[in-house]
Amino acid sequence: MKKHPEIQRQHRLSQVYLKKFGFEQDGEWIVSVMKLGSGKTKNVKISEFTAEENIFDLPFKDFELRRHFENLSSKLETDYPRLINNLNNQKQLTPKDKDLLNHFVPNMLCRTSHFRFFIDLLIEDMETRKKLLNEITIFQEDNGQTEFLLDILKPETHLNIVVGTLMNHLVYVFAHFKKIILKSPKGYGWLTSDNPVYMDFQNKGEWIIPIEAEVYFPLSKEYCLFLFNEQSELNSNTLRNLKKDKVNQIDFSTFDKLANKIARNLDEYLIFSEKYEPTTIRK
Repeated sequence: MKKHPEIQRQHRLSQVYLKKFGFEQDGEWIVSVMKLGSGKTKNVKISEFTAEENIFDLPFKDFELRRHFENLSSKLETDYPRLINNLNNQKQLTPKDKDLLNHFVPNMLCRTSHFRFFIDLLIEDMETRKKLLNEITIFQEDNGQTEFLLDILKPETHLNIVVGTLMNHLVYVFAHFKKIILKSPKGYGWLTSDNPVYMDFQNKGEWIIPIEAEVYFPLSKEYCLFLFNEQSELNSNTLRNLKKDKVNQIDFSTFDKLANKIARNLDEYLIFSEKYEPTTIRK
């Protein structure tokens, strides 16, 4: 019988994802990063970067239930290289690729500190908690189960309890968003960060992911996912006119604007798309 480790190092950023921005050195995968405010780049092991002990565990004795989120994350990561290979070879998203993205983007959101902190704030206040629970169960049958668990379990467990229901909701939401792949200009690569899903709410903040939201998520050095809902009334973004479910080459001006927005979305760390020797960027 396989023994499960009580202590598990769980990553806020998927290792499989980070490899698409990293490089191999002496048998280790490395990524070049810069911490906010430091002005210095450094190279860190992907296996150690953003790893913390048991941060996604649920407060249940049953081990499969306790590690449900982490196990789900691992399954999604297994298919991620296939997605990038399909973009390289077929220049388009297959139905399986689109389904993977519907799950992978919410999964990344629910793992990153910035988004989790925001959700935690909503849970702490009873009024916003009620609104949050109503929103994330609007498309699924919950029968008050999530609210019941929050009432009986310790506050420090509440975030991970809600995240499971929240991710299911976001999967449904993103399944109704159109998908466009933006390819970086030759000689340039997409940056990412420890808060890699950049959401432009277009000044509409009534929902966690409003229908007007436009979402950008760098998939690799070459590719960035652009998500939007066709039912949005705010539809002036010319990127919406590009070919859906396909790889679209963009010019440097467009790339530069988007890359800057994505870079400024960082929480603590900016992640480069190429190898940098430890360097002082500014004094």
